[in-house]
Amino acid sequence: MDINQGIKIILLGETGVGKTNLINAFFNYQFQINSPSTEVVSCIEGKITYQNKSYTYNLWDTAGQEQYRSINKLFLRNAKIILIVYSIDNRNSFNEINYWINSVKENLGDDKYIMALVANKSDLYEKQIVDDEEGESIAKKYGIDFLTTSALNERKKFQVFLKKLIANYIDKYIIAGKNTNTKGNKNIKIKGEKNESKKKCC
Repeated sequence: MDINQGIKIILLGETGVGKTNLINAFFNYQFQINSPSTEVVSCIEGKITYQNKSYTYNLWDTAGQEQYRSINKLFLRNAKIILIVYSIDNRNSFNEINYWINSVKENLGDDKYIMALVANKSDLYEKQIVDDEEGESIAKKYGIDFLTTSALNERKKFQVFLKKLIANYIDKYIIAGKNTNTKGNKNIKIKGEKNESKKKCC
């Protein structure tokens, strides 16, 4: 893999689950209360320093509406980290998880990638329809990591989770096990911290 091309990270899930605001949370952008539904796939480029080396990553936002599903499949190509997102107050977004996971498997096949499941909008616990145990169960079924978070008030939690996934990918597929004793959460800095800047990648 040419790291100059960047580690492609893509968020998938139904419309309205908060994918755009999770990306905003990762980069410490302002939370959008009335964020419009994403209709155009976009990405933001960032850099991460891990084990004293700098790696570029591209964080992709996608549309969740059914009419855009075929387009999203095109953008799955070369994805290295895939986050399947649902909202705890939206049963339908949870019911569609199997579709999104199977879509990833069908399109990426034997490619080297990491997938995780994210339950968003934990701040809406009073409106929670999907129990955390349900998310944990489906993540266990597919053997992927699981996180319950809120783009509104738990951005640090999401940042740490995604940084660990990036580090795990670097360890597993870029460093290829040369440092077997290296832990995935050491010496990590994300773009957006002090003295670093961000730019659009597309």
